[in-house]
Amino acid sequence: MTTAQRKILCVEPSPTQRAIFARIAESSGLACDNCATETAALQHLAAGNHCLVLIARQLGEGDSFRLIESIRLAPAQAMLPIAFVAAECDSQCAHQAMVSGATEVFLREELNELASFVDYWGRLPSTSLQIGRALVLEDSASHAAYVGEICRVLGFEVDVVADVDAAHRLYAPGKYQLVIADILLQGGHSGAAFVRQVRQRQASHQPSLVMSAYTDQTQRLQALKSGADDFICKPFLPEELVWRIQRILHAHAAFDHGSSREGVPGAGEHRWWQHLSPRERDVCRRILAGDPDKEIARQLGISFWTVRSHIEQIFVKTGALNRRDLMLRFMDKS
Repeated sequence: MTTAQRKILCVEPSPTQRAIFARIAESSGLACDNCATETAALQHLAAGNHCLVLIARQLGEGDSFRLIESIRLAPAQAMLPIAFVAAECDSQCAHQAMVSGATEVFLREELNELASFVDYWGRLPSTSLQIGRALVLEDSASHAAYVGEICRVLGFEVDVVADVDAAHRLYAPGKYQLVIADILLQGGHSGAAFVRQVRQRQASHQPSLVMSAYTDQTQRLQALKSGADDFICKPFLPEELVWRIQRILHAHAAFDHGSSREGVPGAGEHRWWQHLSPRERDVCRRILAGDPDKEIARQLGISFWTVRSHIEQIFVKTGALNRRDLMLRFMDKS
């Protein structure tokens, strides 16, 4: 599909604001679908191929936060960039929008920032997900069946194994588009160790997700440092697993495509950079430079609470536990 054919969805009841958003879309070579309600927005998304969504705080009908959550829970739309646009937005409103799944929050008067957001995401090449075969390493038969069924719903063929030796016998580079491994297996073996061994023996990156019933931060950090793309705690809802799988596969597709790496410090060495929005990258650069939150807010011309919302999202998307962990990840070239 050509750039001229790509389009955004604008969910906004005000004709004036719709006209403004349409001009922003046109300046980036994008078409614009308009609607005013939650129901109409979901119908448009089901029928059309949109590269991003603009959602107003106040809708003609329905709830904007619920709409964002609905988009995130749909496998085909889980990774759509979403701009939440409000006439007024305090810290609680912004936090709720980000928690619901908004990519970035804008005030209506921030037209230059919104235009930059639309232009960035609108010009990124489309990346299709590679759905093929998944390897599930899990020694609980019931949980393996649960995870396997979710993967099948997404379109994967699934191989399930209960121990590391069986996983090694089945595994071959390029055979699996996704590996999901439990950390703690019977006999003291570790799914995270399997992920690390695969990473060490394979030249290209293997998309992988590690899961555990324990929420210990040290264990989570070690799993991510082993080479896993993400970590999920049991028990989890099917929607959360779908979202995390979608995120991993989209990031892997974008990384392979090589988009937006130029000018990014060490971007070729850090897959997590691909997860971040343009504003989050600005914030992240300043975190890595050691700037405190208030100084970041001053440099970027945004409020302190907006900086805090972006930092929360950076930690979620990168798997970092705190600023120190983020810096360690950046410095770790392994």
